[in-house]
Amino acid sequence: MELAGCRMNRRAESTGCGAGVDRVGGSRFGEILLLLAYVLIFPQAGSSEGSVNSGTLITRIALGSCADQDKPQPIWEAVVAQSPQLFLFLGDNVYADTADMGVMRACYKKLGGIPGYQKLLKTCPVIAVWDDHDYGVNDGGSEFPAKAEAEKVFHEFFQTPADSPSLHRPGIYDARYFDGGEGKRLQILLLDTRYFRGPLVAFPEKSTHGPYDRNRDPSATVLGEDQWKWLGEELKKPADIRLILSSIQVLPQDHHWELWENFPLERQRLLRLLAESKTGPVVFFSGDRHMGEIMKLATTDPDSPGFPVFEMTTSGLTNAGGGKNGEPNRHRVSPKNFQSRNFGLVEIDWEALRVTLELRDVDGKVVDRFLADLRAPQ
Repeated sequence: MELAGCRMNRRAESTGCGAGVDRVGGSRFGEILLLLAYVLIFPQAGSSEGSVNSGTLITRIALGSCADQDKPQPIWEAVVAQSPQLFLFLGDNVYADTADMGVMRACYKKLGGIPGYQKLLKTCPVIAVWDDHDYGVNDGGSEFPAKAEAEKVFHEFFQTPADSPSLHRPGIYDARYFDGGEGKRLQILLLDTRYFRGPLVAFPEKSTHGPYDRNRDPSATVLGEDQWKWLGEELKKPADIRLILSSIQVLPQDHHWELWENFPLERQRLLRLLAESKTGPVVFFSGDRHMGEIMKLATTDPDSPGFPVFEMTTSGLTNAGGGKNGEPNRHRVSPKNFQSRNFGLVEIDWEALRVTLELRDVDGKVVDRFLADLRAPQ
């Protein structure tokens, strides 16, 4: 029901150039026409006037997820007020839930027309990953038949840089680097937890803390082998601070909604890869859950790579109330999960190699804060 307006708007438009371009989208010429038509129909829908270059010293980043284009989005005012240099969109950037690319483009168009989002684009660049609802299907994975088409629409809206390898391979996974000088190189890795993900295993009846059991099949994957190989190569590259975007939660192990622990061997593989790559402390950012919390994997944990791993979940910009109050999470450092609308703010102290992680409410008030020390094992 929430998507009815989005769908009706696009169906009314589908007799125009958008539908005609879709029909030729299978050829290279068709792809060029598709991109041209999108720019003409939705000018600057996902592009940013605020810009930073790869040589910028990044010290202030905002982030968030779960933004239903059919709901009011006043939270952008509070985000823009923080003057971020980057905004990281962590998935469910629109709620499309469709294999109809006309419908999906209409949903993105609606997001691009929201005044608060337009203000954000004038403030800073947006770097995005997707989750299930903007991928096209709730809790979806590799089985989604329109995933290749959905990826094209994603790249169109967020205007993925022309030199990005992500444009020329399946999946939206990508990397961004910002070199602020000696000892100040920032790596941001964007994981795709949808395109290749294997099947979820459902309980016969939904449990107290979610519907999914653990898939312990050794062949089951979250990232797929090509993305795993890419990730290993990226983690070998020099960086002083590494931030990794995963639309679904990485560290939690106690609930049964979507998270990496639904594929426990894959979660172990991820943490083992950090250890093998000798990355030192890293920070994950996730969305999806319609609530916020901050976590730390202690070095005493059996799965620890030998150094601290941090995570902040910030969800959602419009959709909140997920996760029961006090939902168990052995890795949470927050007093409790925050169940109202929220966004995240990250401040980097390069001299001390410390990162302040904050959750803020719709008015910009700090509701949770944690100082992540990235200097040494703790």
